Amino acid sequence: MSKLIARLKYSYTTYHTLIYLSIVSFLGELSYAMLNQSALPPYLEQIGLKAKAGVIIGVFLVVEAIFKSPMGSLGDRLGRRPLIVGGALISCVTALGVTLIHWIWGLVALRTLDGIAAAAIWPTMIAAVSGSVPAEKRTMAMNAMTLTYMAGISLSMLLGGLANDITGSKLASFYLVSVLFFITALVAFFLTPHRSKEEMEVLHEEKEAFKLSDILMGIKNIPDMMILAFLTFFAIGLLIPIIKYFAMDEFKLSETEFGVLVLPIALAAAVTSIFSGKLGDRWGKAKSVRLGIGIAALGMWLVTFSHQSWKLLLAAVLLGVGFVLAMPAWLAFVADISAPRIRGTIIGALGTAQGIGAVIGTVLGSYLYTKVPFSTLGIHFSSHYTPFLISALALTLSFGLVMVFVKEDDHRCIGSEKPAMRISLP
Repeated sequence: MSKLIARLKYSYTTYHTLIYLSIVSFLGELSYAMLNQSALPPYLEQIGLKAKAGVIIGVFLVVEAIFKSPMGSLGDRLGRRPLIVGGALISCVTALGVTLIHWIWGLVALRTLDGIAAAAIWPTMIAAVSGSVPAEKRTMAMNAMTLTYMAGISLSMLLGGLANDITGSKLASFYLVSVLFFITALVAFFLTPHRSKEEMEVLHEEKEAFKLSDILMGIKNIPDMMILAFLTFFAIGLLIPIIKYFAMDEFKLSETEFGVLVLPIALAAAVTSIFSGKLGDRWGKAKSVRLGIGIAALGMWLVTFSHQSWKLLLAAVLLGVGFVLAMPAWLAFVADISAPRIRGTIIGALGTAQGIGAVIGTVLGSYLYTKVPFSTLGIHFSSHYTPFLISALALTLSFGLVMVFVKEDDHRCIGSEKPAMRISLP
């Protein structure tokens, strides 16, 4: 027992910052996922704006994409805590504002503020997590964040659906979201470090001021990662506005039943995360990224041909496992090749590419779902399945590019005085 207590004390002392950041990550993603994927779709249908769901959610993604790079830079300069707390407080207010507005341009204005808030939180959070551990433990740290992120997504469907079903009101989930954002801000204020130890050491050693041109470093130094980010999140974006409609239209699930169906994804992700972080640090980040994207592509193809709920569930589990394997290793890989003083900038630039892909996917997914059936080689897809087909093709292409671009022997050091390895795109 004494050895167990000693080990727990050591783990807490070594990883307490990561633990705190993971809690904030969970609360933040639970709040945003409940707002975007659980609360908004049924509310927009109730007020007659279902056809505009892609546009309203797309505005959030566009603004988030535009502001991620500058907000990541701002986090590098001001520290991590102010941006995370400020972003959560903004979305706390906008979630309440949605309950008072029934017209599209008012919702667009609120979604714009939400996009700025999310852009402040996520690049800052990833940079903070990457700086909380040594480089050899970075995949494990990103894995912990990804797990909490996916757990937030999974529980959001259940909690948001329950809130609406129990109260009989489509507004209940917005009130719950607002409370969760406020709790996120409080927890972040007390637990989020202003800067990591690594950042403090670098700031002490480096006297060079932050330059506005640093914002362009993502495009100049990691065009390969930017392309991959765009394509992968385009595949994800196709599903954002339609996944709940799909479950309810094709499988006649209630909001609560849909939430229960999503839970096995979190369980599969949790089981995978037990070994995936250490695996990525041990056998190489590139192998984890390649394997994860391959499994996710396989899962998406299964969704495309799923007309039974158990097949949909299996496909969702494969997607969850794939992204838990790939995303932490990918983020750790990018953090490794970025100097600490501009890590938020580089991660923000990557987030911008992700956001642009997700925006295009979101707008296109909503249109495809309602308007575009597809036939090829004697196989007919109803319009409800067309977004999944396009997503599967995009992830398959991502897998091919990962095999080319993501390599263990990448020695770039972006933003430092060391010479950077330039990439020639094929």
